[in-house]
Amino acid sequence: MERVCALSGFGRWIMAYQALYRKWRPQTFEQVLGQTATVKTLRRQIEAGRIAHAYLFCGCRGTGKTTMAKLMSRAINCMNPSQGDPCGECEACRAIMNETTMDVLEMDAASNSRVEDVRELLEQVRYPAQIGRYKVYIIDEVHMLSNSACNALLKTLEEPPAHVVFILATTEPQKLPATILSRVQRYDFGRIPSSLMVERMREALADMNIEAEDEALRMVARAAEGAMRDAFSILDMCVAGAEDGRITAAQTRDMLGSSDREFLFDFFRLLAVRDECGVMRKIDDLMRSGREPQVFLRELSAHSRCLLTVKAVAQDAASILDVTEEDEARYREQAEQFSQMRLLRMLDLFMKAEGDLRFASTPRIGLESAALHACEQNTSEDASALLERIGELEAKLKVMENDLASGKLAVVQQVEAAPKAAKTEAKPAAPAKPVIPAAPKDEQGVWNALLDNLKKNDPPTFAILKKERFIGAKGNVYQLLIPFNKKEFSYARLSKQQHKERIGALLSEIAGKPTLFEPILEPDVGDKGMDAVRADAQQSLIEAFGRETVQIDEGKKA
Repeated sequence: MERVCALSGFGRWIMAYQALYRKWRPQTFEQVLGQTATVKTLRRQIEAGRIAHAYLFCGCRGTGKTTMAKLMSRAINCMNPSQGDPCGECEACRAIMNETTMDVLEMDAASNSRVEDVRELLEQVRYPAQIGRYKVYIIDEVHMLSNSACNALLKTLEEPPAHVVFILATTEPQKLPATILSRVQRYDFGRIPSSLMVERMREALADMNIEAEDEALRMVARAAEGAMRDAFSILDMCVAGAEDGRITAAQTRDMLGSSDREFLFDFFRLLAVRDECGVMRKIDDLMRSGREPQVFLRELSAHSRCLLTVKAVAQDAASILDVTEEDEARYREQAEQFSQMRLLRMLDLFMKAEGDLRFASTPRIGLESAALHACEQNTSEDASALLERIGELEAKLKVMENDLASGKLAVVQQVEAAPKAAKTEAKPAAPAKPVIPAAPKDEQGVWNALLDNLKKNDPPTFAILKKERFIGAKGNVYQLLIPFNKKEFSYARLSKQQHKERIGALLSEIAGKPTLFEPILEPDVGDKGMDAVRADAQQSLIEAFGRETVQIDEGKKA
């Protein structure tokens, strides 16, 4: 923030505000965020004096490509460098920082894409540097150059003068010709981690004596999607609206037009039970509060991704999701209400709807349509739809097991009414001791006892195991042979670690000793096709739940 004296009758002071991303642009390699490998390599080149004639910096917006190019232009021309960093005090550094030298020339290829623009730039290549050792040409968004312009640049890139260094920057390197890619040193800039962005934003706010809630800064970092420049631009707006020198999460949420986390958890709770009425009311509340449908769809996709991640990652998913351990626990609890197949379908649905909303005349209708489709049950007959429905049954059973274990649900047993007490009151009988059945002695007996247990407590798994051939035990490993044509259904299901561990635990309990379970896939003897998979899946459902409760529509084929 600079004070500029305005000559007026009152001698008033005018405050000129400098954007945060410009004020906090790194001036040394140490200040560059999230690009450790690139910084390390470039500093070594500068220290050793092995400067390449052309560099290509690739990556999404706001990750430091142009900043690194300007930093390098000063570092290779600095008269008093320190460990590869420019001193910032010498004549060359000051001239480049003040943009008063022709030694560093910048061109935006997005607005100067013609061959004439490139030729005009290259006319100055033959002249040596005025102050430093190198003339540096920075071409931003180089993929926007026309074919003729690329060809004009190619000859100079191939045989440049010794005093010339080209630094090209692009967000889409795949659009560059291979002839240019082969003549440059390429460095890829990754998205900046949220934790580093939050730390840098705190540093900037402390300099302005402004406080911010942790959740507010995390929201800004998530919205920036790994781009520090975007984070500072959003933070600029938050600073402008800060009250009493404090940025709150509520203010940031209103400014971003996003929904809070509780709203998302409530929305997915309604999706889990397919409450279409509740979903539509939630969307109405969202619209009345001024939220954007496209932003909300993006948040629905992100929430779906979080639920899928905790399903796939057994431990420490918080580091992948960049959330707290408490948040991870909440995601895990909600993920149990969905099958993996349904979450994948919902994620695809929300992502497609977000793209379609760009061309929708009424975005709200597009959001409502996507939400109602997410409530629908997948009634297709292909294997993925059947797996999704079975997965949902498993999820419901899992929730019931957890509720029983936690005491939320209790098993109520009906007891026949006892006969009226006789006139003489009988003494209460001693409680009967529970009868513990003896452990089966042979492997087949153990397996039969397992099937009896699953038939009562886990009908879907019982239906699958009953149809396959038990081939005995090797050591303490009980093996089940599964035909190759059931690879995508029975074998895929039973091979999951949680199912193997659960069946193994039941076998251990029945056998009275540590026991494992392993499904064995038969060699490929010919694929029976989707009809066989469909028939097997239908038969499993019938055996699990009874023919009278399963209705199969033979009219449509997947």
